[in-house]
Amino acid sequence: MNEEMLELELEKLEKKGISRYKAVLMASQEARFINDQIRLDILNTNEKPTTLALKRLFEGRVVEGEQGEMES
Repeated sequence: MNEEMLELELEKLEKKGISRYKAVLMASQEARFINDQIRLDILNTNEKPTTLALKRLFEGRVVEGEQGEMES
């Protein structure tokens, strides 16, 4: 994904009310989830978890989590 396309996708997310900071948090959480699925042989993919997570985020397939879900 080139820089220009990434910028356009981030602008779309911002129009939906998702800040760049929140997008990073959502993508990282999804990447961890995908990585767990790969390790448990639930998901089989040739793509890196981060790449797949970003694709899912930009497609609108990643849901915002509740505030305070992350442990301190």
